[in-house]
Amino acid sequence: MLKLTDELIDGTINGISGFISANASQEYNIPLEKALEAFLSSETYNLLSDKKNRYYCDSIPELQDMFFREMASNAG
Repeated sequence: MLKLTDELIDGTINGISGFISANASQEYNIPLEKALEAFLSSETYNLLSDKKNRYYCDSIPELQDMFFREMASNAG
């Protein structure tokens, strides 16, 4: 049985963050560094990185949609 250690959770959060940032870079035609910076300063990332919320267990497309909605609301 897989044990959820802090290291495993941190790695999962980092992987999700990189995946969503790379997709945001393509979607919004911005440099990856800018997309990563936007994600790391977002409410979506705050929720994801709070281990008590267990967002790291949620659907990555749902998390990505949450971030894209956040990006759109900040742009408008």
